[in-house]
Amino acid sequence: MQHHKIALLLVLCFLFAIVLWGCGETTEPKKATTEPTETKQPQTFKIGERVEMGKLVITVNSVNDSHGSEFLKPAAGHVYKIVDCTIENLSDEAEVISSLMMFKMADSEGYNYSVTIADSSKPSLDGELGPGRKMRGEIAFEVPADATGLELIFEPDLLGFGQAIFKLD
Repeated sequence: MQHHKIALLLVLCFLFAIVLWGCGETTEPKKATTEPTETKQPQTFKIGERVEMGKLVITVNSVNDSHGSEFLKPAAGHVYKIVDCTIENLSDEAEVISSLMMFKMADSEGYNYSVTIADSSKPSLDGELGPGRKMRGEIAFEVPADATGLELIFEPDLLGFGQAIFKLD
């Protein structure tokens, strides 16, 4: 009986070792290539172009610089970029538009800028947009005055299923 227990224990240890050996994976290290891989550039749009994104159509009407007002000024060396946009709802249901969640600005160095508050005589691009209706408003971003290659990025689906990128320069 004692020999059977020892034999069974040896067989189990042997099977366990085979399972562990089979699960092990070795990979040979490879030298990283310095050659850039070809990447597909996303489609970009110009000021004035109508872009359909699912149930919404967006148009960037204009971009202006602002140095603020006596009450609200950008930081030293910065400027407000005021982007005037129109959004149209093509669906048969109301859509909620949030400039804070749907828009950002990027520059040629890869820095991203969020929506900010700036004095403006025009309304912001926020609120409920009824079926078949249009909404026009302004979105402000505080960016360095010397920033180049600015792009407005519109991402209407919060799950990240697409972006419309507008070249602002």
